[in-house]
Amino acid sequence: MRCTARAMVVLVVSVVAGCSGGAMTTAGGAMTTAGGATTTAGGADQLSDGAQVTASLEIPAGSTVTIPAGANIIAAPGVIITVRGVLSIASPDLHARIATATPNPDQAHSWGGIVVESGGRLDADGLDLAGAATALTVNAGSLGARYDDGTITGAQVPFQIAVGARLDTTHATVVSAGDASSIAGEFHASYLDYDTSASVLGGLITKDPTAIFDATDSTFHGSANAGNDYIVSYASSLVHVAYSTITDAHCAFHFNAVTRFEIDHVTAGASSPAGPGVIYGAMLYGSGAGPNVISNSNFIGAEVALDQQSTNGPLTISNTFAQGHVSILPTSTWLPADVAPAPISDAKPR
Repeated sequence: MRCTARAMVVLVVSVVAGCSGGAMTTAGGAMTTAGGATTTAGGADQLSDGAQVTASLEIPAGSTVTIPAGANIIAAPGVIITVRGVLSIASPDLHARIATATPNPDQAHSWGGIVVESGGRLDADGLDLAGAATALTVNAGSLGARYDDGTITGAQVPFQIAVGARLDTTHATVVSAGDASSIAGEFHASYLDYDTSASVLGGLITKDPTAIFDATDSTFHGSANAGNDYIVSYASSLVHVAYSTITDAHCAFHFNAVTRFEIDHVTAGASSPAGPGVIYGAMLYGSGAGPNVISNSNFIGAEVALDQQSTNGPLTISNTFAQGHVSILPTSTWLPADVAPAPISDAKPR
C-alpha cells in the first residue's frame, strides 16, 4: 500500500441500533453512525471483516483507508462508498468482498458501489464487489483508479468512467452484467473476463469524443440477444483491442463514431474460430482519419462478417479471415494476398 506523509486514518464500521440507511459516515479518524454514536478503533482502523455498513461512507481528502485481506463486508441497500482520499487493498490471493446480505438483489435492494471523486484514488488488488447498482464509478479529477484481480458479480453497471477520468484493470472478472458499462473517459484493461446477462443491450459503450477504450488479452462473452452489441463506440478518440475474443452478442463491434481504431489478433463473433456465433462480426458505421487498422483477426458472423457503411476514414485490413458476407467501402484496402484462407489461430488471449 502506498501512504502519504499524513497520518493513516482508521475506519471501523459496526452495526448500531437505529441507524438510518441514508446517513453519511466520514472516515476522519472516528466513525459516526446515523444513531449518533461514535466508534473509534484507536490507531489502525479498517473496513473490517464482518462489518455491516448501514450508511454511506466518505473517505475525505488526506485520509487513507485500507481493507484487510479476506474481509467480508456487508453493504445495506443504497450504501455508497465515496473516495476523496485513498481506498486501498492489496490481497490478490485472499480476496476481500463487499456485497449485499442477500445474493442477486434487484435494483431497489442493491448497494450503490464505490465512487472515486476528484482528488481520490482507488488502489484495489483483490477486492470483489457483488450486488451493486454501479460497481465502480470514476469521476473527473480523480488521481488514479486501479481495479486488479477482483470479481464484479451481478452489477447493474460494472464500470462508469466520466470525461477526464481513467480506470486501469488487469485480471479482473465481470459476471452477469445487467446493463452496459459507460466510458466517457479512459478505460485500459488487460486479461479482463467480461460476461453479460441475457437482458443486457450493450457490453461496453464509449460516449465522448475524448474517450479511449483499450483492451488486450481479454475475453468478452455472455448471453446473446437481438439487441446486444458488445464493444460500442457512439463517440471516442481511440478503440484498441488486441489478442481478445468477443462472442455471444448481436454484433461484436459497433462503431458509430470513432476517430481511430486498431483491431489486432481478435476473434469476433464466434465461440471459436470454427463456428458461427453472432449475426455480425463488426458494424463499421463511422470512423475518422485514423489510421484505422484490422490485422491478424477473425470476423465470423452468422450473416455478416464485416459491414462498413456511411462516413469512414481509410481502413487497412491485413491477414484477416472472414466468415459471412463482407461489405467494405472503396476507402478501405484489403488486398487478395491479405485475405486469410483459414482462421488465425492466435487471434485470442495469450
